[in-house]
Amino acid sequence: MQRLFASDLHVGDGLFNDNFSLDEEFSSLLESVASSGKPTELVLLGDIFELLESKMVRDMGLCSFEEVCEGIDVGVVDQIFSRHPRLILSLKKFMRTNRIVYVVGNHDYYFLKREDLCDRVNEYLAEGEGISFVPYFYDRHWGLFGYHGSNFDLTNRFGKEKKTGRLIPPIGDYMARYMMIHFRERLRDERVPSSIVDDFDDVRPNIDVFDWVKYIKETFHLSINLAELWMTELLKMLQTVSAQSWMKMNYPRAAKLSGLFVNNKGGVRLGRIMIGIVAKLRQLRRTDYMRRKAKKALVGAVHKEPDRFQESDFWGFCDLPDIDYRNLSGVLFGHRHRFDSVIHTVNGENRFYINTGTWRNVIERGRKRDQEKFVKRTEYSYALIHDDGGELTIQTIMNSKIRNKALAIPRAGVV
Repeated sequence: MQRLFASDLHVGDGLFNDNFSLDEEFSSLLESVASSGKPTELVLLGDIFELLESKMVRDMGLCSFEEVCEGIDVGVVDQIFSRHPRLILSLKKFMRTNRIVYVVGNHDYYFLKREDLCDRVNEYLAEGEGISFVPYFYDRHWGLFGYHGSNFDLTNRFGKEKKTGRLIPPIGDYMARYMMIHFRERLRDERVPSSIVDDFDDVRPNIDVFDWVKYIKETFHLSINLAELWMTELLKMLQTVSAQSWMKMNYPRAAKLSGLFVNNKGGVRLGRIMIGIVAKLRQLRRTDYMRRKAKKALVGAVHKEPDRFQESDFWGFCDLPDIDYRNLSGVLFGHRHRFDSVIHTVNGENRFYINTGTWRNVIERGRKRDQEKFVKRTEYSYALIHDDGGELTIQTIMNSKIRNKALAIPRAGVV
């Protein structure tokens, strides 16, 4: 038996966040592994179908997280599937002889709360056993643990009130919906080139968005000040009830200062300065938090309780999994949109961490002398693992295509 791991396709309905263009490549991969003759299980590590940044969720407005979970219509699946017939057909063919396990992420979280959404997917794809929608993947025999990993990310993790135990939804979900309505729609109103609207979510890491919009303004010679617009809308978002509740729980001191951002004449300027300082500090402290989390689970957790996964790592998703850390061979995450692979040696045995990366466009700063420029490329990566007589054989593939070396040539068309 073999298992194919992939994540973060973000296959959408044609709105802002649907720049998935690798239908052919992903379909060919499924056909290739299916034709090998080996029973195959496809393990999808989250953010496969883009539910969060869909037209249906946008049209619901800025309602609460709970209202979105309860109110999103199953028609969102129809809209997504109608946009990507080639991909959907390949998934359907794959499932005739193989299995699919779907680990839910933060952009498709609603699957975890709505069985009817899962049922609609299986109405399209399943002729027999349907896709299993789960909060995490764990095979005790193989010693493999897979999780999307958004709960390791401060802005995308669930919180919990100490007094009441009530779950606090991640601010990242609310921020995505707020900016989709207030920033993205404004870009359309200003007739900003469609390529910029499409690229907004592809900047990695997110903290570089502020510098990216400044770079885009200069590159495209835009009359609108994108950096000022983005900052203004972000600061307005921080003043909303949802954002303030989240800040009071996580950053009580910052919540008190945030009132200065928009309530006085110099608020926006002050906000720009403070966020700029935070950005510089983040650049100095950039570390791969997922790699460190995986290393603790693989190396330290055998003997040290604090290095094991904690209940808070799974708030909003499930109870704490019962993991046999002594026999844990590998940990796989998604979410970061950055492929990564590391081997650790524990008591003479190799253990591995893999981040399955993404299947979409990525925009990052240039290297060394080109730090002020941004490079755009299309990435797709995966891991194929099979049991070879009791030993796990691992194959990882990461493809990268440079689309525009400096984003200096605008694509035709405006919104």
